[in-house]
Amino acid sequence: MKVLSALALGLVLAGCTVFPVPESPRLMELAPASDLPAFDQALPASLRVDTPLASDPLDSARILIKPSAYEYRALAGARWRESIPVVVRDHLLETLRASGAFANVMTDTSPATSQLTLVSELTGFHAENDETGTRVVIRQHQQLMDNRTRRSLCVRSYEARANAQSTALGELMEAFSNASAHSSVTTVTWAHQCMAQEPPAN
Repeated sequence: MKVLSALALGLVLAGCTVFPVPESPRLMELAPASDLPAFDQALPASLRVDTPLASDPLDSARILIKPSAYEYRALAGARWRESIPVVVRDHLLETLRASGAFANVMTDTSPATSQLTLVSELTGFHAENDETGTRVVIRQHQQLMDNRTRRSLCVRSYEARANAQSTALGELMEAFSNASAHSSVTTVTWAHQCMAQEPPAN
């Protein structure tokens, strides 16, 4: 008995464990949007992109699949590199800057002031899987706000979808990237058209 106790103590002191060490999950990212809209010149306005509001389970880093209308499941072995709202914000920010639609685009973490703020609520960022196949769904409600007057200049709700070949990780990432590209590109065009019609107050 004393021999077994000493052996157990030695294993603890040596930092050994009889339990398998779980592998770290793969960290996933969205591919940058391509086919960006072309603008003759940037609008002379600064735009702040707020991190979208979201509730659980969307306010997490889990890659979500809905096998039914009543259930969310998390994909095993992988997760987003950040929470879903931050991933969505950063993808949109990158698309806005690459498009040249506005003179300056910043995140809500920047201490600088801006003339405009893009506020959004995220109600869907998941894959759906049923007898008809697999698709990625993104749903958002957006408001472009004048920071001086606090007035909403333009408001919209939209849904972006992209089909996936299967629920395999690579196929899902391609579908998530395609849906996000459509979402970000249409947001850039919508925001630019809004401000071209109604510039912010001076």
